[in-house]
Formats: sequence, structure tokens, C-alpha cells
Amino acid sequence: MDINVSIKVYEGPLDLLLSLIDKNKIDIYDIPIHTVTEQFLYHIRQWEELNLEVASDFILMATTLLEIKSRMLLPVQVVEIDGEEVSVDPREELVRRLLEYKLFKEIADDLKSSEAIYSRVYYKPGEDVSDYRDPFDELSTMKLTDLMKTFEGILERYRYNTGDPSFFEIQREEISLEQCSEDITNRLILGCSIKFSDIIRSHHSRSRIIAYFLSLLELLRMRMILVTQDDTFSDLLIEKRG
Repeated sequence: MDINVSIKVYEGPLDLLLSLIDKNKIDIYDIPIHTVTEQFLYHIRQWEELNLEVASDFILMATTLLEIKSRMLLPVQVVEIDGEEVSVDPREELVRRLLEYKLFKEIADDLKSSEAIYSRVYYKPGEDVSDYRDPFDELSTMKLTDLMKTFEGILERYRYNTGDPSFFEIQREEISLEQCSEDITNRLILGCSIKFSDIIRSHHSRSRIIAYFLSLLELLRMRMILVTQDDTFSDLLIEKRG
């Protein structure tokens, strides 16, 4: 009959010691060195009976535990530090090494957990978002405030002139932004570029001029046209994009 023997693999003698401390619910700062040493030696004997090679670091730790065990049987050694007598605990160095190993082991476990989580995470590849840039970036060094000042100048030049600036008749005029946008795009079909002043040359109505300007901004936002300006407050040059 086959006998299956399961042997837990320890990463080193400190790993085995921590396992024994956790299993026996031992205070790491007050290790019962006799109990831990006996259990540590028991594991080594089991490995030897199974013809398993015992690593030299496990043998060295067993020797260290036996040394600490023997020193625990001797009278407590007292040393003077800064004028005060302090008892020397033979387990102090072992406790320090165990605490350091435990800390590094916890960090390693956290890193493994993070690796397991992020190995199942898939990132969306970067996309070309150039079509979503600010449409006014197409104005190069021209600022929106300069554009608005230019438009104010246009309105000033095309304001109502009835002879008597104190009185004029307000007429309701129906005009849509769609009509203005269509007019601009149709003009660009006939020519590669057009000046804004040419578009509104025949219109002396403030409402029409404003409608054409708003249509210009909308076409610019939709990235259908390019708008440039030679100098500040100069005429706007409209070009078909692409």
C-alpha cells in the first residue's frame, strides 16, 4: 500500500519558528524557548527519518536554540547601561530577527496579493482624442477675447445710420443660425477661403451680423472651418477645414 506523506515547505528556519509561534499562540516577546526548541528539533528529526536533506541554516538555528535554552538555565546576566543595571535576555537577538522576518514576510504577502489583483486588470489602450480639443486652439495665438473685440469693432462699423442717431425703427427679422451656417459653407465651396467682412457686406442688420458670427463660432466648434487673423482687430479669414 502506498503512503502519501505531505511535508510543508518552509522558506527557512525563521519561517518555521514563526509557524510554531503562531500555532502555539505564543507571545513573540516572551518565547518559551524550551517548547519551541523541542518542536523545532522534532521537525528536523522527521525530515531526517524521511531521508530528506536538512539545510545547514536549519541545523544552525537548532544549535542557536539549544544555546539560548542552556543560557536560560544560568543566572540572569546583568549589565550596566547609562548608569542603570539592565538584565540581559538571551532571547533578545532571536526576537529581533523574528520581528524583522515577520515584517518582510507581511510586505511580501501584500505585494503578492497586489500582483494577483492587478494581473486580472486590463487597461484600455490610449485613444486619439485630438478631435475633442478646444476648437479655439485652431485660432493659434489669437485669443477669444481678441475675437470678441474684433466682432465689437465690426458691429460698430455696421451700426444703424438713420441720420438721427436718437431715433430709429426696430424691425423684427427672422433669421436662423442654420441658414447662416449653410450660407458660410456654400461660400467656402465656391472658394478656398472667404473674409468675414465679405459675408456681412450686404447686411446692415445687427441681428444678421450677430447670427453670422454665432454661426461662425458653431462651425469652428464643430471643426468644420479654420479661422485666422493677420493682426489684432483685423478681418477674420475663414477657410474650409481639410
